[in-house]
Amino acid sequence: MNIVAVMMARGIGSTLERKNAYPLLGKPMLQWALEEAKKAKFIDEIFVFTEDKELQRITRECGCMTIPRTKDQVFYHGGTSNPNDWGPKNVVNIENYLDGKIDIQLDINCNYCLMTGRILEEMYGKLMEDMTACDIFPVSKFHGDLFQPYRGMLFPVWHCQNLPKQQYPPLVLRGSGISITHKKRQREHVELRTIYHTVPMKYLLDVHDEEDVELAEFYLRQRPKPQWEPRLHELDSQAMRETKWMP
Repeated sequence: MNIVAVMMARGIGSTLERKNAYPLLGKPMLQWALEEAKKAKFIDEIFVFTEDKELQRITRECGCMTIPRTKDQVFYHGGTSNPNDWGPKNVVNIENYLDGKIDIQLDINCNYCLMTGRILEEMYGKLMEDMTACDIFPVSKFHGDLFQPYRGMLFPVWHCQNLPKQQYPPLVLRGSGISITHKKRQREHVELRTIYHTVPMKYLLDVHDEEDVELAEFYLRQRPKPQWEPRLHELDSQAMRETKWMP
């Protein structure tokens, strides 16, 4: 079974200059997303669709594959390229590389740089358990009086007149550009359901500007440091003592 992850990452940024290469705690946003995707052990290969040389380098250094993206495919509107064709063309390129059909495709979005490999594995497990499902998306519940300011407007737009805030219903935000699709089931069945996996709000932070960057860095600082570093040091020290490389 061929299981792949695909990401579109252009060099420019519509809301933050060179957002995909923008450093978060000294590490490019793209690298954060790719490293977490690689922690999801169910993925065979990760492909990044980009025209940018720096993003291609970051992708390769993370041990992932790049798909060439022409300058005509940088903008969603304009030029001779049709964005609706990008996905199918990428599938053809990937399946030629795999020499076979894609059975399961994970779409990841660099904007959601707080998404973790553990959550992706939970989504995959839920999709595989539900034999009537074809797609799964991450969602986050939040209270109706909590809005995210975005480009001078309240988003999502929600209004309920003459209702106290204590009685506002919960809203659900879906992560855009993050999903797992069971393509093999799509080919074999006509009607299959879409299911959802609820995650805490912070994992669906959609980074658009420098304020979002500050919030993302705040959450990233709260993550526990990898536990393998001191253990590796201890193992190295033990091995050196056993081989009499150190007193």
